[in-house]
Amino acid sequence: MYTYLQNNPLAFMDFLTPIKRGTAKILHSCENGVCLLEEKSGAYMASAGTRQAGETILKLLPPRGVFSFHQRWMAEEMQRRARFDTFTENVQVVYDGPMPLPASTTLVLKPLDISHLPTVLENYDVAVGADYLRQTLADGRLFGGYYGGRLVGFGGIHAEGSIGLLKVFAPFQNKGYGTALVRLLTDFQLSQNAVPFAQIEVRNAASLAVFAKAGYALSPEKIYWLF
Repeated sequence: MYTYLQNNPLAFMDFLTPIKRGTAKILHSCENGVCLLEEKSGAYMASAGTRQAGETILKLLPPRGVFSFHQRWMAEEMQRRARFDTFTENVQVVYDGPMPLPASTTLVLKPLDISHLPTVLENYDVAVGADYLRQTLADGRLFGGYYGGRLVGFGGIHAEGSIGLLKVFAPFQNKGYGTALVRLLTDFQLSQNAVPFAQIEVRNAASLAVFAKAGYALSPEKIYWLF
């Protein structure tokens, strides 16, 4: 298993992170593939280097749930079986720059709490849903970026360990706050002894540019989420 994953840590940081922190239940492991249940998020993650390994893994998975695949054909096969509402193609990015990053001179990062839910819901229109955002706030995994005491945006850590949920409010965009938020969240992950990584939809060129500017390496392989 580790040979399969560690041959390409840039592509498999989403697997290596829960394994390292002890939140991965290994469902299948062989020289040509790995499947695990990430227990904090409830997400099934799978990758297969051969068709045979992929078909073996697919037989192990439940018909419904949250799934992440490293092969498009496996994601399409799961979609054919169950017709999920959300099917996204993503680029994985992993931070490989200096540690720690230079301190931000623009933003201060502070944890948000459940009282900020209306603001988050008003500004973050994505498929994760209100319950997920509510739980993220309750877990202390969503942070606000403050400039001069004023909240200008937010970002957080997804349950499976990736950086995400990024939003800079419209009046404050194009001022470098997005990059500042990413750098602050990167430092937070480094302080937790975690390798910072994120998964960004391929069509989101702006976010990809922000992470690249912050020192992240982009994996050429794609990741497909279904839920």
